[in-house]
Amino acid sequence: MMEDKNFVSEQEKDFVSASARRDFAAAKEDMKTQKQLEKEHLRAERYKERAAARREKARRRAEIKEQREYVRKERKRLNKERQQQNGHKSGKNGGLIAAVISLGITTVILSAVLISSTFMPQKNTDVIETAYRKSFYDTVVQVDNMDLNLSKTLATRDSGAMQTYLVDLAVNSELAENNLQQLPIQDENKFYTTKIVNQVGDYAKYLNKKLIRGEKPSTADYENLKNLYKANLALKNALQAAMKDMGEDFEFADIGRKFEGNSVLKNLDELQELSVEYPELIYDGPFSDGRDSLEIKGLDGRRITEAEAKDIFNSTFSEYSPKNVEFTGKSTGRIPAYGVQGEINGDIIYAQITETGGKMIMFSYSGSCGAVNYGETAATEKALAFIGKTGIENMKVVWINLSNNVYTINFAPELKGAIIYPDLVKVRVCAETGMVIGFEATGYYTNHTERTVGVPALSKAEARAKVSDDIEVNTARLAIVPTGESSERLCYEFSGEMDGDVYYVYIDAISGRQVEMFKVINSEEGMLLM
Repeated sequence: MMEDKNFVSEQEKDFVSASARRDFAAAKEDMKTQKQLEKEHLRAERYKERAAARREKARRRAEIKEQREYVRKERKRLNKERQQQNGHKSGKNGGLIAAVISLGITTVILSAVLISSTFMPQKNTDVIETAYRKSFYDTVVQVDNMDLNLSKTLATRDSGAMQTYLVDLAVNSELAENNLQQLPIQDENKFYTTKIVNQVGDYAKYLNKKLIRGEKPSTADYENLKNLYKANLALKNALQAAMKDMGEDFEFADIGRKFEGNSVLKNLDELQELSVEYPELIYDGPFSDGRDSLEIKGLDGRRITEAEAKDIFNSTFSEYSPKNVEFTGKSTGRIPAYGVQGEINGDIIYAQITETGGKMIMFSYSGSCGAVNYGETAATEKALAFIGKTGIENMKVVWINLSNNVYTINFAPELKGAIIYPDLVKVRVCAETGMVIGFEATGYYTNHTERTVGVPALSKAEARAKVSDDIEVNTARLAIVPTGESSERLCYEFSGEMDGDVYYVYIDAISGRQVEMFKVINSEEGMLLM
């Protein structure tokens, strides 16, 4: 019986073993089936994702294509309209009329740009991305327009036509800067980019004022225009290269972050080197045409009346004994001001006095100067005495230039040994009579505020090491300088000579980077900084 039991036991074992193998095989098959199902599900999900990605890429390609088509059409339309304008110019005032027409057309184009959102409703991130893309392509359009108008300005010798191109340049510059400000570019990169745009617009305004006064552009003016044309061309090429390098998946929201493959930053960063090689154009002293901040910081107090503005005019010019003083109107620009004018020996003296606080922000006298009877020291004393009568104090001479028998003297406040360049005041003194014949304090009253001078991270010696060894430094001091639209930096200002030429170099007292470089140039208009 024991043997039978053992035999049954073995059979049972074989049966159990076979059953286990069948169960294991069935379980294995089930696992294979489950994995297959999972693979098929994963494959389906990936297919959906790829299909969604293809649709998104197609949508992006359509947007990019539409934007590029927009750029092409705007270029074509603007060129056609300009040709029509040029064809309708006639008579002595033809250039000025065309300039006004062009300004109106450009305004219409801007309005169309602002409302031409042709894309379907999207989620919030897509709306922001579309806005960034639009600002970028609008910048491309305006920089191309600047290239066109600079080339036309260089090619013409007709004053009326030149005024047209210069007005267009100023408008193109403003529009380009506005679009650049909308892009999420870091302040440092944005500064070097907008610098080129701003200097083109500023110089266009400067030359236009010359033409309005009946003056002809000098040889130096045309040379400056050529340099501006080259600088703007570098910007144009950088933007075109950025467009070419952009892939279908490029995110404009990423242009504010530095990373490998960022085509916009890569191309715009190269302009920083251009900025060092080609310093900002300055016509009568360091930072004389710096951009004013939008906020008016230096004016407070109650609003004055027209009668009070005339009283301030008479008090300020009491030594001039003006006749027939009268109110000429009220300006409603960034700083609302009353216009008051009088006569001195048959010549007009005109001033603007702010409605808020009753401060004189500018005046000009139409009399002529025929000789040089006063030296720089005497002229500076006359200028300081006049500044004191306006209520501005603690001013130091930062630049003086003699041209056409007139001294142009720039003053700026000094705080703890640092020159405050944003608060610049310009005074013009007749070298024949010693009479103050011009005054400009718009920048001062726009930017003047309570400031603190920070502690430099670099010593003067460390900052000096950032300046070329070839420049023999003569003076060094701290200065607060304007950068960009409304920002300021604490810098070391070094002045020195190299190969007989004088340079001014500004080194950031915190980072050690070069912020500005100016070179003193002898020109038909005296000593200029470029």
